[in-house]
Amino acid sequence: MSQENVEVVRRSFEAFNARDVDQLVGLSDPDCEWLPFRAQLTGIGVYRGHEGVRRFVRDMEEDWEVFGIDPLEFHERGERMAVIGRVTARGRGGSVDIDLLAGFAFDMRSGRVIRLTSHSNPEEALKAVGLRR
Repeated sequence: MSQENVEVVRRSFEAFNARDVDQLVGLSDPDCEWLPFRAQLTGIGVYRGHEGVRRFVRDMEEDWEVFGIDPLEFHERGERMAVIGRVTARGRGGSVDIDLLAGFAFDMRSGRVIRLTSHSNPEEALKAVGLRR
């Protein structure tokens, strides 16, 4: 497993949980594409580039009082990585509470995140990078 890719992905989760936008941008390729749960559920589409990362974090802050991801398993295949993690969240005004396992598929390039896709089913993240349990 490429220690560099694991470290970048681990730091991405830490930065996301801390809402450290500058760190997230620094770990992401300028041409990155993020397809988080929110984009999939609302049909927003893909968040693109560094400005997309910034917009994604702003959108998260609008919808959630608390939203954190605890990465539990890292699985790598070349420049692709699947992470299984526990998502805990509470919507603004206590409207929704979430506690579930989810999967995250990362494509990496030159030590940066080029594409991130969130999956509500962890197995889908593994499949997305060409792996199985």
